[in-house]
Amino acid sequence: MDAAAAPQKPRKKRPPPKSARVERIERVTPGLMRITFGGPELLAFGPPKPAGHIKLFFPPDGMVWPSADPEAARPPSRTYTPRRYDAARGLLEVEFVLHGEGLASNWATNARIGDLMTIGGPGGGYTAPADADSFVIVADDSAMPAAGMVLESLPAGASVTVICEVTDKLEEHPLSPAVPCQTQWLHRNPANAVPCALLEKAVRDLGPQPAGTCWWIACESGAMRRIRDHVFAYPDIDRSRVHTRGYWKSGSSNHPDHDYGLD
Repeated sequence: MDAAAAPQKPRKKRPPPKSARVERIERVTPGLMRITFGGPELLAFGPPKPAGHIKLFFPPDGMVWPSADPEAARPPSRTYTPRRYDAARGLLEVEFVLHGEGLASNWATNARIGDLMTIGGPGGGYTAPADADSFVIVADDSAMPAAGMVLESLPAGASVTVICEVTDKLEEHPLSPAVPCQTQWLHRNPANAVPCALLEKAVRDLGPQPAGTCWWIACESGAMRRIRDHVFAYPDIDRSRVHTRGYWKSGSSNHPDHDYGLD
């Protein structure tokens, strides 16, 4: 059979979106809101893989969603990390970076207990190699919830180097309440540095790591690619152990959730 005519695999069917309500709201830092969702439908939600993603849907006024019509238009959505999931109680924790005007940021800023939300997923995720004993985690504000999940999933006893870029010292907070780690914090202010420029410099300054080291790099899409290319230039680097994600893209309001920097 001609390869061009070979039948394509059917697309994986998405699980139906789940309805939830806001159960708890916590202001972690001036620029970070932690919101916990609950409800009976979340009892069948997961569990999500480390650094997986979900979709939060924001239907405009007057739009009924979810719809009984499978072909109905989907409302605007944004991609987030399911930071913590309690299967026994059906509770899902999501962290929102409050970066100014934006669909999800505005919603989180004004959220109240009892507000409704429709959630799709979970999908994706990262599995750390079981034989790895050295890791480097590189993340900006947007990727810190996922970085915390990755940190909690690493093999016991692994050596971990963590580099995080945030707005200023007030935005520093532990990646995980359960797994302590030494973090190199980079502050964009007061110098008003270009987002992720400090991350790029920190990786260059860090230099090559021991053979077999795993890298998890997640930040702005363009910066992620520049950091990836720099790491790929190290001698004897195992590219299969370099995992990259573009969590957002400068100038774009809704960057796709599947940007793994493979281009």
